[in-house]
Order: sequence, then structure tokens, then C-alpha cells
Amino acid sequence: MRYFQRKLIVFAASLAFAFIYRPLRQFPFALDLAFCVSFTILVFGNAIRRRGFALFSGDSARPLSETLLAHSICLVALVIILRLGMYATPFLPEWLILPIGADNYGRVGPSVFQILQSLAIFFLGFFELRVLVAQNTKDAADAQSKATRWTEAELETERMSSLRLH
Repeated sequence: MRYFQRKLIVFAASLAFAFIYRPLRQFPFALDLAFCVSFTILVFGNAIRRRGFALFSGDSARPLSETLLAHSICLVALVIILRLGMYATPFLPEWLILPIGADNYGRVGPSVFQILQSLAIFFLGFFELRVLVAQNTKDAADAQSKATRWTEAELETERMSSLRLH
């Protein structure tokens, strides 16, 4: 899909984050909801960019319930990773939560835990994208088994040629 460029997908996800977080920022679930919507736009935008709309329809499409179940599991994992960063920080060792460095303006850098948290979210999105883009294995196995089937005449010919004594 030539219209689904990466820059456009990232812009749409950023815009969705801003439009959702801004009016709901006084609620405790605002950050979770904004991240989930942005994550959904990023993952499905890139999946549609790679496979097109055949992701949802066509012969190689997965059932919609399977796609939604995989995505909802990834969203739950995303919320767990985010909440782990909010609630587990006081119980972590000091070396894990101290900022790595600061620049000349006094801004501190991320901590080791924040970097690990970001990597976990990145690999979660990468994993879900790979699951969505992958071909349906059942259809691929059926196509391969149909390609290797022999007719009875071909099978009998193969048996007789291997039984021939020289």
C-alpha cells in the first residue's frame, strides 16, 4: 500500500495519542488508553502497509477472532509493562532507576529500567507485527499437501518402478 508510509503511520499514532490523552489526562487510565490506541495504529498500520487489506479478507487472511485475540493479548501485555514501570519503581534497586546521564541544560536521561521497558514494548510490537503479517500456516500446509499428492496411476507407476529388479 503506497499510501501507508511509515511517516504517515507515526504521525497518525502521535496525533491519536495527543487527541486521547489531552482531554482525559485527569483520569488514571488516560495514559494506558492513549498508548493502546497509538500501539494499535502503529501495529495495524504497518501490517496493512506490508500485506495490504488482504490482512482481513482473502484466501490467506486469518480469522478476525484470531487477529483480535492476538491483539488484545498484546494490549494487555502493553498495559502490564506500563503499569510495572509506574508501580514497581520504588521496589527496584538504585542502580536500575538512576538516570544514566544529564546534558548541559540539566535534563536527565532515561534510567536503565526505562530503557528496558522501551525495548520490551518495541519487541512486543515487533512480535505482534510478525504474527499479523505471517501467512496462515494451515493454508500453506494444505497447498503443499495438494502439490505433493499423487494420483493412483502415478503412485502405482512409482511402486512398480522401485520393485523392478535389474
